[in-house]
Amino acid sequence: MGRLARALRLKGPVADQPTARTFYALLWGLQLLFTIHAGIGILLTIRNESFQEGFGFVALVNALLVLTPGTCLILLRRGLLRPAGAVYLAGVWLAYTLIILFNGGIHHVGLAVYIALPVSAAWLFGYRPALWTAAACLGSATTMAVLETIGVGPLHYFQGLPIGIWFVLLECSLMGVVPVATVLSSLQGALVELQEHRHHLEDQVQRRTAELVEARDQAERASRAKTTFLASMSHELRTPLNAILGFSAIVRTDGGLSDEHRKDLEIVGNSGEHLLALIDDILDTAKIETGSVVVESEGFNLHVLVNDAVNMMRERARAKNLELTLDLSPSAPRCVRSDPGKLRQVLVNLVGNAVKYTDEGRVAVRLDAKPADGCSQVLLLLDVEDTGIGIALQDQSRIFDPFVQAGTRTRQGVGLGLAICRNVVQVLGGIIQLESQPGRGTRFHVEVPAEAVDPSELRSQALYGEQVIGLQPGQPEYRILIVEDQKENRLLLDRLLRAAGFQVRGAEDGLQAVEAFRVWRPHFIWMDLGLPILGGLEAAKSIRAMESGSEVKIVAVTASAFASEREQVLAAGLDDLLRKPYRPREIFECMSRHLGVRYLHDAMPQIAAGEPRVAMRPEDLASLPAEQLEELEQAVVSLDPERIARIVHQISDRNASLGAVLKRLVDSFVYTPIFTTLQSCRRTTTQTGQ
Repeated sequence: MGRLARALRLKGPVADQPTARTFYALLWGLQLLFTIHAGIGILLTIRNESFQEGFGFVALVNALLVLTPGTCLILLRRGLLRPAGAVYLAGVWLAYTLIILFNGGIHHVGLAVYIALPVSAAWLFGYRPALWTAAACLGSATTMAVLETIGVGPLHYFQGLPIGIWFVLLECSLMGVVPVATVLSSLQGALVELQEHRHHLEDQVQRRTAELVEARDQAERASRAKTTFLASMSHELRTPLNAILGFSAIVRTDGGLSDEHRKDLEIVGNSGEHLLALIDDILDTAKIETGSVVVESEGFNLHVLVNDAVNMMRERARAKNLELTLDLSPSAPRCVRSDPGKLRQVLVNLVGNAVKYTDEGRVAVRLDAKPADGCSQVLLLLDVEDTGIGIALQDQSRIFDPFVQAGTRTRQGVGLGLAICRNVVQVLGGIIQLESQPGRGTRFHVEVPAEAVDPSELRSQALYGEQVIGLQPGQPEYRILIVEDQKENRLLLDRLLRAAGFQVRGAEDGLQAVEAFRVWRPHFIWMDLGLPILGGLEAAKSIRAMESGSEVKIVAVTASAFASEREQVLAAGLDDLLRKPYRPREIFECMSRHLGVRYLHDAMPQIAAGEPRVAMRPEDLASLPAEQLEELEQAVVSLDPERIARIVHQISDRNASLGAVLKRLVDSFVYTPIFTTLQSCRRTTTQTGQ
């Protein structure tokens, strides 16, 4: 039996194909059934005289039934699966069509083969051959039905026997069930594989999700670590810078200081400012990366802002014999609502770069505007053009990337200025563009949306360069508590406030601050956040919980530069936050804002030692004729140096001391105090007239 089974086993090229093996087994089963069916049919025909008339027909049909699977078996063993399938379908169709045609016609049970054959065709060949097979079977059945309808057929050579009908049903069932079972088995296997694949995908998704969550957590931890590091470094660097810049500024105001020492202190101050700018650039880049940059819109005088930013660079330009010009178009509104700090940052960066990389020629700054959507919306157009070394074409595409400097430029700074400019402009909703030719110069073009506002909407601002020289009479004796663990910074703030006329006490930690408040009851507290023993926020909460603690104004002082700390400070119940290194004007403005303090000012810019100090006040200008005041204001707005100098000379003839003050301001290109004093004078005159 084993030899027989091995001999009958499918061999050849298609032996490994599941369809070929199943088809091979089906053919052997049909071969056995067809052979038994044929033998019984021939035997009954011989023994029954009534059937002998159809002996030839029976022999033909049985020969087709026996030869069809036999031929297919031979073809399969040769590896010809598709020809074997075609022979199988054609032979079975022909044999059963003859059986149906001559044995009962459309009513014969063999008609079931017309259902089994399309199923076998779909199993062996696919969708399209199954349709053709079904069409052939349907056509045969339809033809026989039509012929029988018109009276042609069926042909009855002999009456079918029950055993023959049983064999036909068994053969049709085998031809239909095997393909269906095979297809269903394949579908079940595919479904199992699909389920396994789904489970595998779910496992992969869960694993990848876990990996992404871990990667996200690592990125967040890295971001927090970077933020913590930058905040710590900011505090450590800004704290000594606060003392350096503060004391150098205080000492420079000493009238007994020699010119040489004053210049030395200016170098110290400028170097500290440069270091502070580098720190701010790095921190600004970190804030941009973390998306913590916030637009703080407010109304401001655009002409004054641009003029001040350009004037900051005039001394550098003059030292390099460069012509620095400013062109303010009449189309540019005088007052707008936007973020003045960010606009100033962009302008100072661009003009500073232009002066830095231009050795001869000029730097031109132009401000224009055009209407945008909305009645008050405008698009500010800012151009900074120089005749410097230019930027190579291969560097222009990456000049706005962080830590990148053009190859033709000397290494100065850390290469963050333009990257910050681009990001700041984008935050403001604008664009920045570059045009440059190596050896011929560079032009930066900035477009930023803004809202034009009426000058009357602007809040009053301190005069540019003014110095607080005391407190106006008729005010309380304000008690100020300075809580600072760094002795240098505490001493700096102490000297600044005492010189202005405040009563001042100090504390080195949070516990001392709480005790000082309990005993002394100050009106205002400068609270450093990084205190030993008891932190600044905890000390402030303890003070707030005490009697009268809700009335004192507490302003946090920190060297950090992140907006999240400001939110934390305000949420803890403090009134404001000031960042180190602070400027004297920021200190006094903050106290005026929260306490309502009124100061005596000296609006003079820095002058050389031994020169008399003469303050410029609105009442001094009020003595001038209205026509002369209006002409002076127009000249200042137009930034026409010759016209301003001519008017100042005329004023000197009328008021020599006032003319001297104006001349010093004009010679230093400091026009803002003149403009703001003129506005104050106009408001005073208007109120008096009312």
